[in-house]
Amino acid sequence: MEAQSSTVIKSFQKEDYLVRKGKAITYIEIKDMPFELRDNFKLKLATENPQVGQIIQIHPVPERNTWNLLNRELEKLFLNLTGKQRIGDRETENHKIMLDNLNRLKEDVASGKETIVKYSMAYFIRGEPIKLRRTKKLSINYLRNIGVRPVVKISCDSRVRNQIIEGKLDGIYLNVASAAHIIPFNNGYLFQSGGTFYGIDELTNAPVFIERSKFPSSHELVVGMTGFGKSFFVKTTMFREKVSRKVRIKIIDPLDEYKSLGEALGSTNVDLMNLKMSMLEKVEFLTVKENVDRSLALLMSLFELKTEDRGVIDTALTIMYEKGENLQFLQDYIRKQRIETYNIISPLFEGSLRKFISGENPDLTGDIVMNLGNVPKRLLPFYMLLSLDLIMRSHDSDITNLVIDEAHYLLQDDTVGTLERYLRHARHGNVSMILISQSANDFTRSKSTVSVLENCSIHVLLKHQNITREMAEFYNIDEKLDDFLRNGAGFNGKDSLAMLKMPGYNSILRIRSNPEEMRIVNGLRKD
Repeated sequence: MEAQSSTVIKSFQKEDYLVRKGKAITYIEIKDMPFELRDNFKLKLATENPQVGQIIQIHPVPERNTWNLLNRELEKLFLNLTGKQRIGDRETENHKIMLDNLNRLKEDVASGKETIVKYSMAYFIRGEPIKLRRTKKLSINYLRNIGVRPVVKISCDSRVRNQIIEGKLDGIYLNVASAAHIIPFNNGYLFQSGGTFYGIDELTNAPVFIERSKFPSSHELVVGMTGFGKSFFVKTTMFREKVSRKVRIKIIDPLDEYKSLGEALGSTNVDLMNLKMSMLEKVEFLTVKENVDRSLALLMSLFELKTEDRGVIDTALTIMYEKGENLQFLQDYIRKQRIETYNIISPLFEGSLRKFISGENPDLTGDIVMNLGNVPKRLLPFYMLLSLDLIMRSHDSDITNLVIDEAHYLLQDDTVGTLERYLRHARHGNVSMILISQSANDFTRSKSTVSVLENCSIHVLLKHQNITREMAEFYNIDEKLDDFLRNGAGFNGKDSLAMLKMPGYNSILRIRSNPEEMRIVNGLRKD
């Protein structure tokens, strides 16, 4: 008996859907779309209905085909404008504008500034035939309402599927800048391998992933008015960096803002007010001059020193560091050279402040929160500078993010030099500083504060009521951005908006978090 050959039918076309491998599927091919689309166009259908997916194909158009395309479109527009329409007629004026735009596009293509791509798109819908038909109808109605023209011919699913497989789906010709409004490529999109999720680009709805170590400087500045999202942003991004990049997190916390984050991370809480240390001990990676300036800054933030006092202490510190002398030498030298100077700083050697030079510096490796919540306000510059100094001299070989809240306390004339110096040295120690303050204007007052600005690659600007000329010039803030920072930036009750500026990327960032992450960051549970 002759064996009969069997044929397996893999797919067949029904009236308005395709059955493939026992599953029903239908396609909606896009034939045309307006230049400007609603922000949620590319996501709405696919995200609101799990049955719906999106297929996109982009093909660069060869140079010869680009010129043929542009010349053909220019010729059609030119013919439409030759004696067939009246001056002032709306359609005539629209054609004139289109002609100008095409001529400008042609010049940009010729100069290499612009590229033409063929953009093809289709939606696919899977599901039970009855539900599938309804979903397709609703999807087509939605697309028509926003000005997108879909193909609605019956029995076209097999053709569309084959065109998708062969890469021959009918397309729309767009310039790259226009296509970037529909899908996030070439601009408005930042995805750095190994990066941390920072938020959503408000202009393109694209995710922003930042790997700070890829920038010339890995430091970050977060500025904005109190209550408009700075802490929310820093807490969530630091938690994410801990999870995604396994970095050490060290926090200088003058207002007890980050206790919950520290608890969530399992950080060690350090109370400097009850510790002994050796703050004048030499920092090995600093030069003698840098050590002198650092120690003098600490003393100036503790005591009111006149020019003569500074001169005597400067000389004494220089000799001590150059010759490896001890603190007894420093004490004797200052007393001998100028007794008035010694009397001012004598509490450090024989009084209530002796704890700062009479012990060993604490081990600050691992995740640390320097809790300065009980420090009197007038002493905050000293304790913050001391915290920075102790952390920077600690020998933690892991990649570290150092968060400094209320960083404006370190912008005083006596302390800003040390901050600037450690910003420059931090890169070699795998330390990224995240400076948080109430206004970017605080950082434009002097050459030293501007240097702090310039040493930060990542800038996050939230709400600002006062925008000075210097701030506007540094950040290239125009009228629209000025209005955004005054009225649109900051926390709105659900998430936050901020101006994000970094090398090669400037945009508006939407900062959001999910409930589980917020519970962890706010210390409601440990995980």
